Amino acid sequence: MFLPFLPRRGAAFAVGAFLLALAAPRWIVGLEPTGSGLPWGFSQQVAVNAEGDSYDSKPSLTVLPDGTTWMAWHAYRTGRDRVLARRIGPGTPGPIDTVSDGGTVHGPPVVTGDGQAGSAWVFWAARVDRRWRIVGRRVVDGRWQRAVTVSDPAADAILPCAAGLSQGRVIVSWCESSDGRFRVRSRVLDGAVDGPAVDVSEGAHDSFRSALAVDKDGTVWAFWDSYQDGNYSIRARPILPTPGPAEPISPPGQNCLTPAALGTESGLYVAWLQVADVIGGEGAITQWHTLHVAERRDEGWQPLCRAHGDSAAATLTHGLIARIEPEPVATGGYQGRRRAPMLLEDRGSLWLLWERKSDHRGRTPNVTGQLIGRRWSGAQWHEPAVLHEGLLDYHLAHPARTSNGRFLLAASDLPRNLRRRYHCLPVDVNVTSTFRQDDWPGWRPVKLPLDDGGPPQEIRDGDRVLRLYWGDLHCHTGLTADAEGEPDELLHYARDRAGLDVVVMTENDFIYDTFLTEYEFAMDHFLANRFTRPGRFVALPGFEWTSRLPRSPDVDRADPRNWNSQQWGASYPDHRTVIYPPAGGPVVRHPEVNNDIQRLYEAVEKAGGVTWTQHATWDLTGHPVELGVEVSAGWDIYIRNPERVHRALDQGHRFALVANGDSHRRNPGLCGALTGIYAEDLTPEAILDALRSRRVYATNGSRIVVESWANGRFMGREAEAPDGDAEISLSVIAPRPIVEAVLIRDGQEVNRFAGDGSRRLRAVHRDAGLTPGTHWYYWRVAQQGTSPRYPGNVKVARGHLAWSTPHWVVVNDRGSAGDVKGT
Repeated sequence: MFLPFLPRRGAAFAVGAFLLALAAPRWIVGLEPTGSGLPWGFSQQVAVNAEGDSYDSKPSLTVLPDGTTWMAWHAYRTGRDRVLARRIGPGTPGPIDTVSDGGTVHGPPVVTGDGQAGSAWVFWAARVDRRWRIVGRRVVDGRWQRAVTVSDPAADAILPCAAGLSQGRVIVSWCESSDGRFRVRSRVLDGAVDGPAVDVSEGAHDSFRSALAVDKDGTVWAFWDSYQDGNYSIRARPILPTPGPAEPISPPGQNCLTPAALGTESGLYVAWLQVADVIGGEGAITQWHTLHVAERRDEGWQPLCRAHGDSAAATLTHGLIARIEPEPVATGGYQGRRRAPMLLEDRGSLWLLWERKSDHRGRTPNVTGQLIGRRWSGAQWHEPAVLHEGLLDYHLAHPARTSNGRFLLAASDLPRNLRRRYHCLPVDVNVTSTFRQDDWPGWRPVKLPLDDGGPPQEIRDGDRVLRLYWGDLHCHTGLTADAEGEPDELLHYARDRAGLDVVVMTENDFIYDTFLTEYEFAMDHFLANRFTRPGRFVALPGFEWTSRLPRSPDVDRADPRNWNSQQWGASYPDHRTVIYPPAGGPVVRHPEVNNDIQRLYEAVEKAGGVTWTQHATWDLTGHPVELGVEVSAGWDIYIRNPERVHRALDQGHRFALVANGDSHRRNPGLCGALTGIYAEDLTPEAILDALRSRRVYATNGSRIVVESWANGRFMGREAEAPDGDAEISLSVIAPRPIVEAVLIRDGQEVNRFAGDGSRRLRAVHRDAGLTPGTHWYYWRVAQQGTSPRYPGNVKVARGHLAWSTPHWVVVNDRGSAGDVKGT
């Protein structure tokens, strides 16, 4: 139920008057000491956080009615988050203030004015006593007041948004999780918490990101994205001074999220990201991104369309999606915001702004961005133009409007030496350079989920019945420095589009001079637990240990040059996927523990977690938590060059073979790698038991059912052969006709079994007279099809190969020492 706010008398008039005051030229008169004619007090680029020793990110920027400019941002250092803020102008910038109180987990802030000169609010999500709360703190004339809790302390609240009203009042909205649902709620503050928290979103559907805007009549509108029937949709409702009904905005049946809203003199607008599933080449699956804008009119919400009726105001391909034709061209990561629409008012016109990677093929730690803008003049979209370039992570100051064609933003340099430096600078919409939008052929729509799964598979192992589940245990979201996708978006994708049973979001602990913050790690953990539904879907918390080891024996593993991205040629990856039980565990960042993997393993073992290797290079230690080797991923099929895997098996290491997407491109479960998991139940406890018992195997994306036994023992386990005789059996059910199954023993191919054109294959291999010691076996299975080596993180979603986890057959000294024979 939507409960009414209790605004003070005349609130609608006050809000409208405040907005008109902001729009009028007189609001900037006499506030510019530097003589530039700009309301924020400076005309050149200003360094915001040049001092300090924290890793800073995710800024928010606001200009108050008296011209005072405040910026707040997230800061991380040595296992602790903080929220910092600084008055940037007019005049000499003030000191950097610590806004957050105590605690270790604080989320990115939003800063807004409240209609009074010299007064602003900063809001953020903080984890307090195992609960997520929205916390706010007000600054008045440079003095910070006590922090207040805005959300209900009995519920979890994340993702705050705020907008200033008038006379010291602000409105705050957030995403709240309670009773198994995510909903958007809001509250009005009048110098303190004085109004009730009320529901904004409606119905039984989960809702996440919100935006707030005030129209020219003073009505406060809330916007949000809501997930239902496999898609996100954009919805809105007026909430002040009088609550109104919720209204759909985005077209039905489309996947639309992350709204950005703006009230202007000419109208009320909302922009959003629309995402469509596409397939290209020989079966690579990714997503096509467009930006859309709608305007509130008398007849309701109307999209702003181009001349031929297309509602896509921007197509985001360059630097975001690989080329597939005429030749595949991958794109790497980018440390800015590639999918965030922004809106700007400019003297009766509206600008849609977005950020893109400047060089499609640019290397993640070295490529900067461009701020692109497209103007809507009231009847048509004008051609896009480049408004700024050379920085990245662009954020507009609010209110988002120009003064004499100029507007204020914050953006960063490329991270270097564990720091990210931000600048505040004015940009002129009249000073632009040419924007080029290339064609991007070869991608076509695809309907997900794919119809390629067979009936549930069960086996009996002794007294236990095991069912086969499918997992992608190494995935990334936009919380990783060079990946994209909202965490909840990708959890929905894994469950509903990829049809996974199990997923693990594993953000990088440290990469490209960027840290995984306590907030980011805790947010993945929080959402994993909230999305887990025993019997239907399991999401486990984890992270990626992104260590690198020196190639030269003269360089110590603790030398910072090992993880300096500018010197990567002198080191090689030794990454691990870390998977925790639902209770979680710590994120151990390799630069903070001198690259000591034993420190990692101590923490993982204490928390009851497990680890896998990643990529083509790694060095095993033999620690009990090392349970698997990733032999295929969205980057490559590593076991095509099996020497490292075989050498580790020869050295006595025992591990499962797993395959996981390592998805940086928003498609967990469809990256060209899957792990089959034989577990008793679809619960976190049963899945972790299966991982520890190595009841898993690898495919490069297809749901090929593999069941292998050695002398009556299931794969992943030790089998005894007291007489030196071993029987290795295989049963395969594949989505496509099976070509062959190859058995490898001790690094050599010992038998091949050809398929008969059907999707099933059974094979039995017998060895007699094995020499004393331990022998290892595994199967390589191929079905019809190919797995082309596309560049970068682009692979066919459903490849044609599978690999069983090894068997270890032990022959004691009484066994025959004769020649090995096989049938």
